[in-house]
Amino acid sequence: MTATDTQIRSTLDRVVRTFSARPGSAGGTYHARAETGAGLTATATEGDWTLAFDMPEAMGGAGGAPTPGVYGRAALLACVAIGLRMEALRTGLPHGGIAVAMECDCDNRGLFGLDEVPPGYEDFRLTVEVESDAPESDLRGWLERTLTRSPWMDVFRRPQPVSVDLRVIPPGRG
Repeated sequence: MTATDTQIRSTLDRVVRTFSARPGSAGGTYHARAETGAGLTATATEGDWTLAFDMPEAMGGAGGAPTPGVYGRAALLACVAIGLRMEALRTGLPHGGIAVAMECDCDNRGLFGLDEVPPGYEDFRLTVEVESDAPESDLRGWLERTLTRSPWMDVFRRPQPVSVDLRVIPPGRG
């Protein structure tokens, strides 16, 4: 069942009231795991969700599933798009469809440690399309508010601490 705009706004308002009254209820820890499979495949699981990954044939994979990069870029796009819709509903901004498109540049030599090229992206360009008769100044404010609150935009904009623990399992004990 798909919720109506009114139901979504009511739910979002309730969540904001709860987080405002009890800030501790807003935190949490996600637990996920990825394991390699045949060739260059992997499966990632978080809760009830399982995602399949593969590398393209040109990189030695079979091309049987999206690459990690596809999921990463899609996560950013979907997070921004859904965030824009949530903010529009919460604030009553008149809108129809919302779409977010991306172009990004990379140099895949970095994946192999060649020529001191970083393995990540060099540049991202997002384009947001919204059907609305709201003044452009309202739309620009809506966009900026949403982008500053987007978890995935934050991941791409702000360095995040990452710790890595290596656990060595002797053969036959895994």
